[in-house]
Amino acid sequence: MPNTKVYIPWLDKISDFYDTFRIGKAENNFFTIMRMEDQSKDKLLFMPLFRGNFFRLVICKTPGLRFLLPDETVSTSSNSIYFAYPGKIESWQPVETIYGYLICFTPEFAEIDPLGPRFEKDFPFFMNGANSILRVSQEDMDAVGRIAETLLSEMKSGHADNFEMIQPLLRVLLISVRRLYYKDKEAKTDFQLKQASLMIRFRKVLDSYSIDAPSKRKEHKPTVKNIADELHLTPSHLNFLVKKYTGHTALHHIHEQILLEAKSLLTHTNLQVSEIADLLQFNEAPYFNRFFKKMTGITPTAYRDDALQLMRRPL
Repeated sequence: MPNTKVYIPWLDKISDFYDTFRIGKAENNFFTIMRMEDQSKDKLLFMPLFRGNFFRLVICKTPGLRFLLPDETVSTSSNSIYFAYPGKIESWQPVETIYGYLICFTPEFAEIDPLGPRFEKDFPFFMNGANSILRVSQEDMDAVGRIAETLLSEMKSGHADNFEMIQPLLRVLLISVRRLYYKDKEAKTDFQLKQASLMIRFRKVLDSYSIDAPSKRKEHKPTVKNIADELHLTPSHLNFLVKKYTGHTALHHIHEQILLEAKSLLTHTNLQVSEIADLLQFNEAPYFNRFFKKMTGITPTAYRDDALQLMRRPL
């Protein structure tokens, strides 16, 4: 019987995002900017998997943020920019106090058409499968930070026409980030670019196996062979290329996605562990329990108890 429930929450509005993760109060639902260090002290320490219906830039001047994505875990460093687009499955954990900026905006406000012919060229960092984090120099971060401060100042100005000023400033920021993105891309070799292209395709295929896949979910669990077949590669060649690019095998990324979905189900639902095992297409609940404990060191039930306590705990 087809699954019609949504187990990974979809946060339709920017205010839903702010409220769910208790980071503060969103002033509107089309554009917000805040300093990361100014987030509410009551914010969640663990953000379970979710999807948002808006774009987001997380500009990090300092390290301390770990993003948990279906196929990889990436951590911010000093001078890095994280990208999120509508529909992206993600989660994160703050490791320490982060300094920088959180910017959320809708496609309509930024006058971006994700289905338009120029979207991939104009906003490559917002493409499904693109690298989630761009690391930049101190000089480049200073330049980006100045634009962000101007946006923040205009946001707080209270002028009746402040959003008329913010729209072109946001455009300037996105163009600046695009230049940095392409500068980083130009510094890579042809082989590195081919690897990056493969990872974009690999991530797109892997995402199609997600519980809440944007299109119809695949009817079986993801395997290296299945994904390799879809990419017209042999399993060994796919493993070689993925490990060369990420340091981990394709199977590792598949297991990471299954684990994150399991964590989301344990955190967001009241489903029994056996029901979660069935939803994730494990043949038997004990097999799922062994898989989960091998990956995390604790049982699914213990994880659920710990995660719920952590979510309720203030900083």
